[in-house]
Amino acid sequence: MERKELLVCCGVGLLGLVSAATGFAAEATRIKGSQVQFVNATQCEYPRTAALGLGFSAAVSLMVAHIIINVSTGCICCKRIPQPSNSNWTIALICFVVSWFSFVIAFLLLLTGSALNDRHGVESMYFGSYYCYVVKPGVFAGGAVLSLASVILGVFYYITISSAKKNNDNLCGHAVQGPAIAMGQPQFPAHNQTQEPVFVHEDTYMRRQGPLQEQFIQRKSSRENLDRFIPNRSAMDMGYAQSMLTDSRKGKENPAVSSPSREAYQRKLAEALNMNRTRILAFKSKPPAPVDLYPKDFFSSQTQDKPAKPRRHIPQTSERTLDAPDLVDDYYLNLLDWGSANVLAIALANTVYLWDASTGSTSELETFDDETGPVTSVSWAPDGRHIAIGLNNSEVQLWDSTATKQLRTLRGCHSSRVGSLAWNNNVLTTGGMDGSIVNNDVRVRSHIVETYRGHEQEVCGLKWSGSGQQLASGGNDNLLHIWDRSVASSQSSTQWLHRLEDHTAAVKALAWCPFQSNLLASGGGGGDHCIKFWNTHTGACLNSVDTGSQVCSLLWNKNERELLSSHGFTQNQLTLWKYPSMVKMAELAGHTSRVLYMAQSPDGCTVASAAGDETLRFWNVFGVPEVAKPAPKASEPFAHLNRIR
Repeated sequence: MERKELLVCCGVGLLGLVSAATGFAAEATRIKGSQVQFVNATQCEYPRTAALGLGFSAAVSLMVAHIIINVSTGCICCKRIPQPSNSNWTIALICFVVSWFSFVIAFLLLLTGSALNDRHGVESMYFGSYYCYVVKPGVFAGGAVLSLASVILGVFYYITISSAKKNNDNLCGHAVQGPAIAMGQPQFPAHNQTQEPVFVHEDTYMRRQGPLQEQFIQRKSSRENLDRFIPNRSAMDMGYAQSMLTDSRKGKENPAVSSPSREAYQRKLAEALNMNRTRILAFKSKPPAPVDLYPKDFFSSQTQDKPAKPRRHIPQTSERTLDAPDLVDDYYLNLLDWGSANVLAIALANTVYLWDASTGSTSELETFDDETGPVTSVSWAPDGRHIAIGLNNSEVQLWDSTATKQLRTLRGCHSSRVGSLAWNNNVLTTGGMDGSIVNNDVRVRSHIVETYRGHEQEVCGLKWSGSGQQLASGGNDNLLHIWDRSVASSQSSTQWLHRLEDHTAAVKALAWCPFQSNLLASGGGGGDHCIKFWNTHTGACLNSVDTGSQVCSLLWNKNERELLSSHGFTQNQLTLWKYPSMVKMAELAGHTSRVLYMAQSPDGCTVASAAGDETLRFWNVFGVPEVAKPAPKASEPFAHLNRIR
C-alpha cells in the first residue's frame, strides 16, 4: 500500500471512529422521559444535555469522511476506471452503493435526533397531548452503527479501485517495454545509429505511421492542435533551399576548404544572383490583391444613413431649490400642480402659494383658518387662470389667480377631506376620504352631475385621459378603477369599466401615456413597489416592474418615450425609465425624504418635485424638445428645361 492510500485510509478510519463514538455518547446523554418534569397541565420542563453537540459532531465527521473518500477515488459513474476480469469490480460497486445508502440514513438519524433533542427549559406540549415528547431510544445508536459501517465499506471501495488502477498501469508498462509485436502495427527494420541523417518529408513520415498509433498522438497544448499550412510547391525555390541546406552542412564538415577569399566570392555571387535571402521557404511573388466586385463610388449616389442621434445629457443635480416650510408629509394628498400659464401652485399647511416660473416671483393666494384647513389638494384648470383647492373640511373652492378672488365654493360632495382633484374641460372631478368620486360642472348652480362609487377607502389618485372619455382612480384600498363616462352615465353610478386588483398597496401615482391613448401607468405604495402598465380598453396588465421602493408619483415625457417616477424610502430618488424596455436611464438624488409630489412644466422639459424634507426642487430631466425642421420642397419635374411662355 502506497503512502497516499495509507494516509487516506487512516484519516477516514479515524473520522469513522470519531463519528461512532460521538453517536454512542449522544445516545447515552439524550433526554430521557424520566428526566422531564411537568410544570403544569400544558407545559414540560426539559434538562440541558450535551446530546445536541455530540450528535452534530458525529454527523459532521461522517460527512467529512465521505468527502475524502469520493475526492480521492473519483466518481464511479462518470470517471473511466479500468475494469479487471475478476469480480473485484462488482464488489467495489456494491460497496459504493451500500456505503452511500448507509451514509444518508446515518446522517439523517444523527441530525434529526440532535434537532429533536434540543430542548431545555419550559416548553408547551404538542397537539394538546398529555405527554412530553423525547427522542426515541436507539436513534443515536443506530446512526453510530450505520456511520461506522458506511466508513468501512467506503474504505474497502477505495482500496479496491486503487488496486485496479495500479494493475492497469503495470499492464500498460509491460506492453510498452516488451519485445512483443503489437497487433495491427506495421514493422520496420531497425536503423543503424551511425548512419547519417536523412531528410524525409513530413507527409511521407506521417504515412509511415499506423492508424492505431495516430490515435495516441497528443498535442502539448490546444494552440498546437491546428491544421498545417502547406504552401504551393510551384511558388517556392526548392533548388535554393537544397543549396542552402547542403552548402551549410558541407562547410561544417570540411572547414579547411573554406577561406576568407572564398567566402567573399560567395557573398558577391549571391548578391549578383539575388540569392542573399535568409528565408528558405519563401514565395517568389506576392498573392494578387483582391478585386472589388463593385466600384467604390457605386453607392455614393445612394441615400446615406441618418446620423446617430446624440445621447441626451441628463443633469444629475437640480437646477434650483426652493424652501417649502410646513409642507404636509402625507402620501394621500396632492399639494403641487403646474398650470398652463407657467405658474406653479403649492400648498404649505393652510396657505396656497403661487410661483411664476417666467419671472421667478412668489405670491400668496390665500391662507385658510384652522377650521377649514389645512389644504389637501390643488389643481389648475385647463385655462391656467382658475385653480381648484380641496380642503380638510370636505369643501372645494374655486379661485381666480389673476384677480386673487374666490369665485365659488362646492359643498355637499364629500363627508371628509378632499385629497385628489382632476379637471376635464369644465368638469372638476373630486375624490374624498369617504371613497366617493364626484363630477362637478362648475358652470351651473347644481354642480354635482355624476357620482362614482367603487372604492372602500380614501381616493388618493385621479387622472382623466387625454380624450376626456376615461377616468382612472386609485385608492387606499389597493384598487385601481377605470371609469368610462358613457358607461357610467347610461347605467349605474357604480358601474366601472375595469376593476384592477393587482396592486398590493395604495395606488396614488397615475399617468396617462401621451403617445398611446389607451395606455395607463400606475404605481403602488410601500407594500407594492411596482409600476404597472395597463391597456384600458381590455383591462390587461401589459407589464409590471418592481422598483424596490414606494412609488409616489409618475410623469410621462411629452417628447420622448420615457417615464419619470418619484420614490420614497430608502433612496428618495427620481428615476427616469426608457419605455417600453424599462431600462433605467438616470437616477436623480437630492431629496432626503420621500418625494411625494411632482409636476411638469407646460413645455414638458422641467419637472418640479416636493418632498417631506420641505424643499421644492426643479430638474431639467426631459431636456429641450427638438424643433421640427421644415421638409425640403420637392423639385419640380423638368425644372432644368425652359418654360414655355
